[in-house]
Amino acid sequence: MMIMWLLISAVSILALGSLPLIEMKRKINAIERHLASSASAEETWSATPTITILSVHYAHPSFKKIDELLSTKHKAFQDVIVFLDAPPFIVQLKLRAWSSCFSVRHTAEYRHSKWLMVLNGTTTVSQWDGYSLHRYTEAQMFIERKMTLFNHDEEDDLCTNQ
Repeated sequence: MMIMWLLISAVSILALGSLPLIEMKRKINAIERHLASSASAEETWSATPTITILSVHYAHPSFKKIDELLSTKHKAFQDVIVFLDAPPFIVQLKLRAWSSCFSVRHTAEYRHSKWLMVLNGTTTVSQWDGYSLHRYTEAQMFIERKMTLFNHDEEDDLCTNQ
């Protein structure tokens, strides 16, 4: 019986101790939402329902694979804005190679962009739907999945149009 009371009190203490962490996480999410909202208001695509913001550093281990995927000129990348952290000559090359993306931007030129505050300078993906911001840390997997889902959507459209 004594052990039961100890377990109950320990769980209660843990629950009460986690409340400030939950509140802090809620505040951080609200700040990110505010930043993303104000950043999207500055853009020309603010009327677009969903936008994908990809932050890529050229020295990241998955850069080569991300480059291959974005160079395919797949229609799934029409809503993707890429912030590329690389030397200017690499950015110039990728501007042409990733032409299917909505925009490719050199992070050095856009250092005052509010999107860079949201992205934190790492190779990540963020999706903004006008209200909430969804983060994905595995950029390569996200891009591959986006291509796959886009193909399935095209197949569904073809099936319903026939």
